Amino acid sequence: MRSMMHTISLRSMTLLAALEVGLLSAQNTVPTFDQYRVTQPKFSGKPMQPVIKTAEDRRFRTMIRKAAAGGPNFAGHFTVAEWGCGAGCVSVAIIDAATGSIYRGPFRILSWEMRKYEGEYAAIDDKFRQLEYRLDSRLLVGRGCPEEANCASYFWEWAGSQFKLVRKIPSALLPE
Repeated sequence: MRSMMHTISLRSMTLLAALEVGLLSAQNTVPTFDQYRVTQPKFSGKPMQPVIKTAEDRRFRTMIRKAAAGGPNFAGHFTVAEWGCGAGCVSVAIIDAATGSIYRGPFRILSWEMRKYEGEYAAIDDKFRQLEYRLDSRLLVGRGCPEEANCASYFWEWAGSQFKLVRKIPSALLPE
């Protein structure tokens, strides 16, 4: 009986260790665009005019309208409109090409500092991209400091009318 309990205990510990390793490796993976692939047909008609409702929309109406006219570039039928808000800073709005509805991004401003993101992208390198998104994916990647704080790589999933944070990977200072 004691031997059987010992065997069950060892099996339980092995299973628990395997689960912990699986969870740790899942936490260390960087989300990919393919994991958030759009399954519905992509928008193919003429984009609707953006519906300008708020003071924020009116303030950036030129950039919003210009981006929307170019058609969808994100999550099947949405357009990410981006504009600079100073040196090393970007703001965004999301426009539904089918309805013209405007949604806020996951940040008001995303600045960046001379840091290394995801251990791979140094802000001074040519391959550094502050924002990344695709027409065939619901994933938005932002590298920088939302509201000029907490510099990191952020991975947000578009959930239909708002963003949901999927993962945050802290950035590191660049060596001097």
